[in-house]
Amino acid sequence: MKELKSPFDHLPSLSQEEALKILCTPINKLELASDYYKAAFHLSKFPGPLTEEALLRLVESESSELPVVIARKKAVEGLARLRCTAAIPAIGRCLTSTDPNLVEISAWALQELDCQDPDLHQVMLSLLDDPKQHRRVLIQSLACLGVVSAASRIESLQDDATPGVRGAALAAVFRLCGKKDRLMELELHLALPVQMDRHLAIQDVIDAGEFDLLKATLRAPVSPTFRMRALNALWPEEFVKKNGLDLLVILDGLMLDDPDDLDLVHHYDESPKDAFLIEELFGTDFSRCYLAVQTLRSRNPTELWPLLLKCWERAKKDYGALYFFMLLFRCMTDWPETAQQKIQDFCFSALDRRWPDFIKFKPASILTLMQYSPEIGCSYLSQWLNPEKSPYWACRYSALLAIEPLLHVEEWGTLVENVVRSKEDPHRFVRAKVNSLGMNRIGGSPPLS
Repeated sequence: MKELKSPFDHLPSLSQEEALKILCTPINKLELASDYYKAAFHLSKFPGPLTEEALLRLVESESSELPVVIARKKAVEGLARLRCTAAIPAIGRCLTSTDPNLVEISAWALQELDCQDPDLHQVMLSLLDDPKQHRRVLIQSLACLGVVSAASRIESLQDDATPGVRGAALAAVFRLCGKKDRLMELELHLALPVQMDRHLAIQDVIDAGEFDLLKATLRAPVSPTFRMRALNALWPEEFVKKNGLDLLVILDGLMLDDPDDLDLVHHYDESPKDAFLIEELFGTDFSRCYLAVQTLRSRNPTELWPLLLKCWERAKKDYGALYFFMLLFRCMTDWPETAQQKIQDFCFSALDRRWPDFIKFKPASILTLMQYSPEIGCSYLSQWLNPEKSPYWACRYSALLAIEPLLHVEEWGTLVENVVRSKEDPHRFVRAKVNSLGMNRIGGSPPLS
């Protein structure tokens, strides 16, 4: 369970004193029903006894009032993130709640707190018999806590009707007792028709920690962000090459993200019209989006351009469409001459600071801008390669990938080399790319770190 951004991140912060005051206010005196939740959210930013005591009181509350019920879950999460092991008994009692969502967050919290209480393990194990529970999270928590006694019960869920439960069980059995006979079934989950199931399958591969599944994972038709996460989790730090795989070739491929390198789930029975394919770029299933880009590459750019312009402003506000427009612009180069400036402006719009730093279309935008306007792109190199100004490692890597062809061009070589060598990057994948660029100029094999 990864930390997600909350709507309250974009609102003025509460001080610890303000948050504590809200939690002491009777429900009928609250300005908004969400105030308890907001207070619990902000309070978790202030480690210490006062925070822990307030959150514990919320967790232990037996109120059935909706504001308390909702805030209680956030309090459980906050105590886990604060590493408050004293909260384990109170969180453990939440496992008996009739609210499956509270049970879910409590099981996750006990995992985060490394709960080694066998009685609570037994409660989580018994909950696996209840189909109303979020059994996937229960399985993950039991496996992460190393509850070997749960292996036989979890093993019986390897054939569950729900792919998320089935995949978690496959990974957990391998993790708990090393049984590998069914682990490769996760490869089939990477090509399931529902995108969320493919996302869960990648997490199952990560949980299993099985390197042999990496190659199939890298071909899964999902956002490159998920594939990058798997690579980061599974690739050993001390290797540039392993089992016939080359780290830099993989990374370059992830950034370029050619649809031909993926095992697409969908296909067309008949050849679709251009307008239909462009509309597909706004879809939520990346397999369908990649298929649309793959198909559009064989079409006439001059005929596509007016259709793209019709949905231009809409695309500039759509996370997924922004990414796939960038991919399409790189895949096809014969756009009308009047399109060049428009594409450049589109790239700058996507790179604007109003967008979050860690968003999938920013690395793609850097590659696209450098393809169309290398002289303008190079003027931003020092910014793109600065971890403080460009905190997403994939952006820095994409900048290096984009300038690689320029290293041997006299006009750009010295400038690029000076920028690249100016700072040690904090991310191992970016360091690997920097080393490869430097070593390529003088020969030799690049170290990873």
